[in-house]
Amino acid sequence: MYTLTTQPYLDKFNQCYKNIIMINMVPEGPLQHFVRRVQLGPLSPFQCYQNACDPLQKCGLALINIGSLPYEYGYKCSSFMSPNEIPDLFSFLLSNGYRIDTSITKMMNNSDIKLSNKNILCFFSYVGVAKT
Repeated sequence: MYTLTTQPYLDKFNQCYKNIIMINMVPEGPLQHFVRRVQLGPLSPFQCYQNACDPLQKCGLALINIGSLPYEYGYKCSSFMSPNEIPDLFSFLLSNGYRIDTSITKMMNNSDIKLSNKNILCFFSYVGVAKT
């Protein structure tokens, strides 16, 4: 089972903050071609890595734009996926053998337990593409 989240990201190149879509581990199936390791720095000079109770994550796995990298043609220019691209992401998942688990997603989003600096988008699994 995989988890998609959104979280704020400081884009140092463009000097702006943006929300990007993260995944908890590299998935099976075609989505793995859209996963990139990204360094996650503090969002401000007042936020530090050293907090024993709630350590700041130093790196993670971000999704890149589905439309920017047709994986059958190799690497092309890409940028991190934003929440505006969630409809494209869900279409990609559903048409490429992934199943979104709405019951676990709903349970976690209604829970009092929250992820630090992240919002849960959904939980999903890879079931593969049916062979014809």
